[in-house]
Amino acid sequence: MAEERSGGLSGGLVWNLGSAILPLVGSFLVSVLLFPYLGREATGRYILVMSAATFFLIVGKFGIQAAASRLVSEHEDEPGPWIRAALELRSLFTLPTALLALLVAAPLARFIDGPQLVDPFYLCAAVIVAASSYELTGEILVGLRRYPLLFAVRTVFLALRIGVVLWVRSAGWGVVAFLAGHALSQFLTSAGVWSWLLRRFRLTGSAEGKEARRRMLSISFPLALSSASFLVYAQTDKLMVGWLRDAATAGEFGVARTVLDAALFPTFAIAWTLRPALIRALREDRAALFRARLGRGLRWSLVYALGGGALLLVLGPPLVLALYRETFAASAGLLRWMTPILVLRGLGTVVFPVLLATDRQVTYARLMALTAVLNVVANLALIPPLGAVGAIWATIASLVPLSLGGLWIVRRIVREQVEGPASPDSA
Repeated sequence: MAEERSGGLSGGLVWNLGSAILPLVGSFLVSVLLFPYLGREATGRYILVMSAATFFLIVGKFGIQAAASRLVSEHEDEPGPWIRAALELRSLFTLPTALLALLVAAPLARFIDGPQLVDPFYLCAAVIVAASSYELTGEILVGLRRYPLLFAVRTVFLALRIGVVLWVRSAGWGVVAFLAGHALSQFLTSAGVWSWLLRRFRLTGSAEGKEARRRMLSISFPLALSSASFLVYAQTDKLMVGWLRDAATAGEFGVARTVLDAALFPTFAIAWTLRPALIRALREDRAALFRARLGRGLRWSLVYALGGGALLLVLGPPLVLALYRETFAASAGLLRWMTPILVLRGLGTVVFPVLLATDRQVTYARLMALTAVLNVVANLALIPPLGAVGAIWATIASLVPLSLGGLWIVRRIVREQVEGPASPDSA
């Protein structure tokens, strides 16, 4: 039954590759259609709004989606209580966070880039609610191993998002209209998934729901810390480039990061597929199967880290010039500097799935906290003299302990399986 639904690890990877490609294809199309139309400064403001919304989502998501995916995967025969608990807890954290973002939008925008950023910043609240709902439904579908449905959902969102871009351009509108349409597209898509989930799976009584919420929070708290650290690491550079330089530089940097993020899609697909597969192997007490699946994931990661890095170095800069034209010529040079980021991220693909599957959320939180602190300090030191290139070097420096240190911990976990069990988070 389990294997039939997922199609096995390789089958899940095929669907996840498709699901990973769709939003990244969407981001590419959106950036190609919209960024040259907006220009460097308006593009920078769009990127600053999205980065700020992502920071607010540190609290708004609170690690619920990764915990929900794991618990739904562990209880796939009766996932109703866990889906309901995820929805209730996510609402409890997301809605107040969105209200806070609305209240502080104007002063925060003026602090980062001045009064011209105020109107776009008011859309942060809508982006927070829509992204929180959409991302949670995606993780639940991963936990349920409904990969074809996930693919269909992301296809719908892609179509809506591209429609929004064409609407904005044809009407001659700007950043505010696009942000509103983007949030509405995510919200409508996730609403359709919630409707299906609530009809498909039984919701249980308050006693069982209370236990589900307690268990989910116990897993979510360390995941929230690690997620916070990851988001600080992933978004700090964009905000700090805009703050310490200007919106135009943030736009150039953001275009290069958009291409890099698209190039990273196979690592996301590997991680999404590997995580539930490892969880089920441990749940069935099959250490040999766990190691076999982990070995396959490591091979995929290594091949892509090296091959993808080489392709990005050679093909990335001319691709940027062809798609974004001379307006973003500086982004082509920045992308070349980002090649080591792809290599390090590729090498560390398996770290999060392994640590979550083996109940070492605290270990991952510590790794991410160290990464975030190093990233902030390095950005403060390197952006003023080097600009966007300094932000890239800050990211590279902070990725070393996360990727290489994480792989060392994974090696210890595999050794413990051979030599004897160890308590979670002893690594």
